[in-house]
Amino acid sequence: METRRLFWTVFLGVLCRVKAGMMGDQCDWTGSGLTSTTERGVTPVYLRCREGSISWVYPRGALRLLFRPPLPSDERDFKVCVRVIRRPDPPDLFLSLRLNDTEVAERFPARLFVEGARRLVPLYAPNDGDPRELRCFRSRHGRAALYVEAEPEDGPQKRKATFKYEARPLVRRHYDPSTADCRPCTESELELAFCTSDLVSRGVIVMSEARADLDTTQLTLRLTKLIRATSGEEPKDKPDDLAEDDYYRYDVDNTLERTTHRSHARRKARSLHAHVHVSSVCGAAAGAGEFLVMARRRLGRYSLVCAPRIDDWAELVKRRNADGTAHCQLQH
Repeated sequence: METRRLFWTVFLGVLCRVKAGMMGDQCDWTGSGLTSTTERGVTPVYLRCREGSISWVYPRGALRLLFRPPLPSDERDFKVCVRVIRRPDPPDLFLSLRLNDTEVAERFPARLFVEGARRLVPLYAPNDGDPRELRCFRSRHGRAALYVEAEPEDGPQKRKATFKYEARPLVRRHYDPSTADCRPCTESELELAFCTSDLVSRGVIVMSEARADLDTTQLTLRLTKLIRATSGEEPKDKPDDLAEDDYYRYDVDNTLERTTHRSHARRKARSLHAHVHVSSVCGAAAGAGEFLVMARRRLGRYSLVCAPRIDDWAELVKRRNADGTAHCQLQH
């Protein structure tokens, strides 16, 4: 009954073309439910990128997200994964081994439904009993639409529905460095991953943790040599006298900050760490030895692409740089 009620609410809203906000036609969309004059308003949002984010402040009514990611001409269908954000993500690089639970998770103020042939299929609800914040679905005949229905208002407090999405082809005919894979990378894949990854660093795996909310295994790495780290969002400025449990500030392209002799000495004594995620089906765990870790940012977190042992990688670098066939300057 609840799904049927929502379906007719959405159908009538679209039929009457109720204006609940501005339409989107981009990777990211930000809007406010305060622009809606009715609780049955439906805002159409057209998303034509492979990944992006949605931020809906004071959600009211519903959004209809239509996914049209750029795909090769011979690939029609795709898979969409959505990660609801219930607390801010910590910075990618940090000094302490504190886990990601930096803030208490808040209730997500909306429910998600996939548009089916004749009905809306529930995908996420705050009280559905499923701890996963990551949910996925497939397109049908090259089309995929997601309805985001705001929960009833409960007082004057500010609410915000934020989530990230990613759309990928169902069949990968070519190597895609932005998706994690359980199998070892080939030499050509290693080289491409080194040249294109958001995080490239030598490191040692010091901890592994099952993350049921993300359906991943979270690997904690102690970085021994940072080669590249591109940031998604710049961390907030912190005073020079950082506390022991504060996160490390860093600049894009791994230009590590060195302000004063005192702060430099303290940072040198402590180790830089990073969290990298692997699909839970891969069975990854902490292990001995040093690796070259290459990861891409997916849905807001680093996702492992390749992690060869440093001795194997050093041999490949020597050969590739000697014959001059590398896509970029390889290093270890």
